[in-house]
Amino acid sequence: MRRYQSTPFGSHPRRRRLSWKVSLASVLIPLLGVVGTVGYVHFVREDRLLVTVVDAYSGRPVVGAQVRAGEVESWSDERGETRIPVDHASHLEVEQHDYDAVEVVLAPDQRSVTVRLRPNVVRGTVIDRVDERPLAGVVVKAVQMGRVVTETRTGPLGQYTLRGVPEGATLLFEHDDYEEMEVTLEQRTEVSVTLRRDVLTGRIEDTRGMPVVGATIAIGDVRATSDADGAFRLSGVPEQGEVVVKAPGYRAIAVQLPPSSRLNVQLEPIEVRAIYISAAVAAKPAALAERLALVERSELNAVVIDLKDSTGRVFYASQVPLAREIGAVYPIFDPEALVGELHRRNIYAIARIVVFEDPVLAEARPAWAIKDASTGGIWRTWKGIAWVNAYRSEVWDYNIALALEAASFGFDEIQFDYVRFPSDGPLVHAEYGVEHNRTSRIAAIGEFLARAHRALAPTRAYLAADIFGLQLWELGDSGIGQNLEVIAERVDYICPMVYPSHFYPGSMGFEIPNDHPYEVILWSLQNGLERIPEHARKLRPWLQDFSYGRGIEYGPNEVRAQIRAVADAGLNSWMLWNADSVYHEEALTPS
Repeated sequence: MRRYQSTPFGSHPRRRRLSWKVSLASVLIPLLGVVGTVGYVHFVREDRLLVTVVDAYSGRPVVGAQVRAGEVESWSDERGETRIPVDHASHLEVEQHDYDAVEVVLAPDQRSVTVRLRPNVVRGTVIDRVDERPLAGVVVKAVQMGRVVTETRTGPLGQYTLRGVPEGATLLFEHDDYEEMEVTLEQRTEVSVTLRRDVLTGRIEDTRGMPVVGATIAIGDVRATSDADGAFRLSGVPEQGEVVVKAPGYRAIAVQLPPSSRLNVQLEPIEVRAIYISAAVAAKPAALAERLALVERSELNAVVIDLKDSTGRVFYASQVPLAREIGAVYPIFDPEALVGELHRRNIYAIARIVVFEDPVLAEARPAWAIKDASTGGIWRTWKGIAWVNAYRSEVWDYNIALALEAASFGFDEIQFDYVRFPSDGPLVHAEYGVEHNRTSRIAAIGEFLARAHRALAPTRAYLAADIFGLQLWELGDSGIGQNLEVIAERVDYICPMVYPSHFYPGSMGFEIPNDHPYEVILWSLQNGLERIPEHARKLRPWLQDFSYGRGIEYGPNEVRAQIRAVADAGLNSWMLWNADSVYHEEALTPS
C-alpha cells in the first residue's frame, strides 16, 4: 500500500497533470462500478413497499404478523415492519394470531402503508362481589346481534381467555348462582368483573322441626317451592327486599333478604275457623263489634269480609283505575283500618272478592260481558243479572288488581268467589267469542287462578277459591269450569261450599240431603280428600248456618254436626256462612 502511494508521477507539471488524469480515470472507472452498484441497491429499496403493522387499539407494533402479497410472504419485525417488492404488491393480506385478518388494496405508486389489526381476544378475571374469591365455571360469551359468537369458562383462579371476539360484541357473564352481567366491550382486551350472588337457598320446617313440603318462597318476581326435605333454591333474587314464605296450613312470614344467601325458616301452623261478615255489617261499628266479640268469646279466630260482592260494587275507596272509571267504587268502610283492628285482636283476616258475576263491569264494558246469541246484546241470568266473560284476560287483570290492593291492606288471605261460568239462565244463548266446552272452561278458570297466584306470591296474602260442594264429587266441571284437581294445583286454599241444603234429592242416597248435615259434610270431604290427598291442607269447607229449602231448620245441633264432620274427616279448618252474618253461638266451643 505504501509503495502504491509513493510511486512518482514525474516532476514535469504537464506530466503531472496527465498522470493525474490517468490516475483519476483509473480511480473513477472502478469507483463508477461501485457507485453503480450502490445506485442499484438504492433503486431496489425505492421499489419495495414498507409495511408497518400496529395494534388498532394500543398503536403498539405487532411482531410476527404475516404479510402476503400474491405468492410473496413476509413477517413483521420487532418494530412491526416488513418490506414487500412493489411488483407483487397490488394488495396485501395481513394476519396475526388473536387479531382480525385485514386485506389492504394499494395505490399503484404507494411505497408505504400502516396496517392496523384489531385484537379479537379478551382476557380477565371474575370474582365474587362479597368475599372477592375467584369464581370458577363462569360462562363468558361474546354476543353480537343476539347471537352467541364464541364462549369459554373461567378456570380455577377465575381467569378466562375468550378468542374470536367480533367487533361490536358485548360480553355476557353467566353462572347458575350469580346475577348475569352484560358488559359493552368497546376497545378493550381486558375485562375483569365482580358478580353478585343472586341465589337464595335454605330449608322450611314447622315448629317441630319437620320439613314443610310445597312452601312458596318469593321475592319480587321470582319464587321457588320447597321439596320433600323442605329445601329450596330461589334463583334471580334482587339485591335487597322482603322474602315471603308461606304454605297452606301455616302462617305466612316475611323477612329481609339475608346477606349470607342462606335462609332457614320455621313456620307456625294455623287452624282457621271463620265466619262471614257482609260489607253492610262491616260498615256499622256496633254490628261489627258484636261479630268480633263473638269471635273472641268462641273457638272462632278468623273472619271473611266482602270487598266486592255479587253486585259488582267495591266497598272501599279503591285506587284501582278501572274500578273508579266504571263507577264500581262504593266506599262504606276503611279496609286497612279494619285489618289493623283484626290483627290487634289476633284475628285472621280474609278478603272476599266476587269475580265473574259482576254486573257493574259487564254493563260498563259490554265487550267484556257474555253475549246473548239470540239478541246480540248482553246475556243475563233468569234474574236479569249480567255476567262478565271468564275467558277475557281484561276481567282477570281487574280482579287481580283488586286482590293485590287487598293484600296491600294487610289481609292474610284473598278469597275469590263466583270463580266460574254461570249455572242458571238461558245458557244455550250464551256466547263467549271462543270455543266453549269443558276443556276450554277448565283451562280458563285454571289459568286465571294461576295468574292470580303468581301475582300474590311476593305478598303475605294467601289465595283461596270457593267452589261448589258438588265439585267434590263431580269429575268433570258441571258446566261451570270448576275442576277439583286443576284448582287444587293453582291456589293455596280450596273452599267447597258443602251446604247440605244445596244437594239434589237422592244425593248420597238421601231423599233430603239437608236432613243429614253430618253425613253430607263427612262423605263429601272424604271423597274430595281421596282425589287430592297431597293437597289435604288446602281443603277448608264452607258450612251452612242458615235454613234453606226442604228439610229441617238449622240450629246449633246441625251446625255442630257439620263441624264434627270436618274433624272426623281429618281436617281442622272451616268457615260458617250466613248471608245476614248471624250465627248460632251455642254451636261454637267457648274460647
